[in-house]
Amino acid sequence: MRPFFSIGVTTYKRRELLKEALMSAIKQTFGDFEVIVGNDFVQEKLSPEVLGIDDPRIVFVNHPINLGEMRNMNYLLNKSKGRYFTWLADDDLYAPDFLETVYTALIKCDFPPCVFTSFQMGCTYQTIDIPTDRTYNSFTGKEFLRKYLSRSLKTQGCYGIFNRQYINGIGGIQQLGDDFSPYSDHLLAIQAGLLEEVIYIAAPLILFRTHEGSISLTSNNLNAYISAQVDLVHKCLPILRNEKLMEEFGLNIYLLIKWCMEDIVGVAYRSGYIGRKQMTSHIYYLMRHIRRLKRCDLDLKIIYNLSKTLLKNAIRLLCPVNCK
Repeated sequence: MRPFFSIGVTTYKRRELLKEALMSAIKQTFGDFEVIVGNDFVQEKLSPEVLGIDDPRIVFVNHPINLGEMRNMNYLLNKSKGRYFTWLADDDLYAPDFLETVYTALIKCDFPPCVFTSFQMGCTYQTIDIPTDRTYNSFTGKEFLRKYLSRSLKTQGCYGIFNRQYINGIGGIQQLGDDFSPYSDHLLAIQAGLLEEVIYIAAPLILFRTHEGSISLTSNNLNAYISAQVDLVHKCLPILRNEKLMEEFGLNIYLLIKWCMEDIVGVAYRSGYIGRKQMTSHIYYLMRHIRRLKRCDLDLKIIYNLSKTLLKNAIRLLCPVNCK
């Protein structure tokens, strides 16, 4: 009998953090699930004995070669058997009622293609206050996309809970850019904009752990972000032009470019040493997409303000920090 939920856990050289992540799954108040752990650290074989975890719902896969995170994530998806699937990184944690809350929302909403929850950032659940409210919102895909891009709701796209047929149908998670693919989870959330219904639970049921080894929080690899942003925009354009979303194309592309620029500023300042030619090229690339807005039914003042913001950030980036 197949489980209701499948959880794919990617891991690389984080045995102790992984054990804590798996314990947060084992302690779920809803027990009909499987966990598949994909170990990319080929020098160490993981097993129940190694981790001291004995639960038949957890299966370990020790890859003979390092697949890389995106290929590992899709491997776990393909190996899963549950009706609904989600991913979990080896350094993050679930609230004890994560699966139960999602299951309740799925039943009440007649099993939609996906559910997203909010998250909190911190070291442990003991240091943050989790609200008791577990109510959910039912949005059209268009409404969800607008709220996601405007950041009026927050979620990690790869931590959505997806009907397995749906997530397989859109190709799983996609590699973006030349390195660790920082925007792949964004693309999953944006793709949900094409759905008739998206469920969102505002309670932060996932803990995104902050630590020095978290690449998404500490990386100063500007090229990884720039190349991933180019791929993200390229893949988002046909989604945003879909007839279901076309009437809000101008607003959505505006919000997407604004998000990209804000992220690049943060990464650039983390790096502290910026290639002037590289940044100029990327800023020009973003400006090209701003020009698209002039052909949309969008307030020219919005376009002007975005252009002004982009130019202001460009000056901040290229002048006060060390440039090649």
